[in-house]
Amino acid sequence: MNFRKIFERFGLAETEPEFHQPEKFSEPLAIKYLRQIITADSRTSRTIMFNSKNRLENVRLEYKEFGAELASFVDVAEDFFGEQFIYSATIKNLRAANLYEFRIISGDSATDWQKLRTSGDGEFEMLVFSDSQCRNYDVWRRTASVADKIYPDAEICALNGDLVDNGEDSRQWRKWYEASENLRDRILVPVIGNHECYGASWLDCEPRGFLSNFKLPSNGVKDFGGYFYAFDYGAANFFVLNTQFMELEKFIGDLRARQEYWLRGAANAANRPWRIVFMHKSIFNRALSDFVDEAKNYFLPLFDELAIDLVLTGHLHTYRNAGKIFAQKKSERGTHYVLCGRSGDQNYNREVESFIALKIRAESLELTCRDVAGEIRDRFTLTK
Repeated sequence: MNFRKIFERFGLAETEPEFHQPEKFSEPLAIKYLRQIITADSRTSRTIMFNSKNRLENVRLEYKEFGAELASFVDVAEDFFGEQFIYSATIKNLRAANLYEFRIISGDSATDWQKLRTSGDGEFEMLVFSDSQCRNYDVWRRTASVADKIYPDAEICALNGDLVDNGEDSRQWRKWYEASENLRDRILVPVIGNHECYGASWLDCEPRGFLSNFKLPSNGVKDFGGYFYAFDYGAANFFVLNTQFMELEKFIGDLRARQEYWLRGAANAANRPWRIVFMHKSIFNRALSDFVDEAKNYFLPLFDELAIDLVLTGHLHTYRNAGKIFAQKKSERGTHYVLCGRSGDQNYNREVESFIALKIRAESLELTCRDVAGEIRDRFTLTK
């Protein structure tokens, strides 16, 4: 076997991979909540995560190009949260716009092969949900199911904060995963909300549950891993920001300043046509009559300066298309702001649950908001 040709075929840059013939396993491996998590560049890498009630021995992730005879192994890391062992592995050096398959192995057992498709640079669709927090998560299950049926080709799911009602309640995380079954083959883009920063006694805490459940792209900022991050996909640069200054700065220091310094660097390095921000808290107050102080003094001037095209927020459990705002006024130019509606059962505004679909091309970005009945509530297109 000519390993050099295989090495060149996979486009690996540094060391040759260790290829092997996959074994056959007669015993199925039982794991829970298998999921794919965004990486900084989904053309060449992907993070795989899963849970297990019991600790797995000698656990490995095996992957190969779809239909190939030879495979490679990736190391798997272990974490523990809420009576669950949580495992993660990142596959690197993949080829863009290509189909792979992977499986999890532990001892003499293995899962079935699962499909993994890397992104390219062309058109793609993604889904955006916000505030899926629920009492029993049946409403979130229905919202996710409707979105899945209408947009079966959506490659990414952004989860714009308040995924669960209490970030340290492991039962809620399990219920959330069970209700998210229809989204399991899509790439998850999670955002920290204020409810991810509530402890068992409903006091502010660090988002331990969130950070254990999602291993996110590195931002290179010491002590702030997972709190904010950036990634590229297709024709867009995405920036996932943290708005929980009130909840978190007492624990981790000056989140605001560290995030701003990082964002300026990340935005200056951006090289795609579109710049899109996800963050949980809205720029508006609850009456939707004025900007909150953090927006006036921090976010709006920063987004003007960095030429952000689209900002998607949540938190208020209602959908609003605010249009373009520049210098804190409605404008023909500037950043387009959209407040996402709720996807869970916490109904504060007598408004039916909804979700957003984005279709992104190099020359245009189309946003569609639909309610849980599938009816279109709003649709608009931005162009370059």
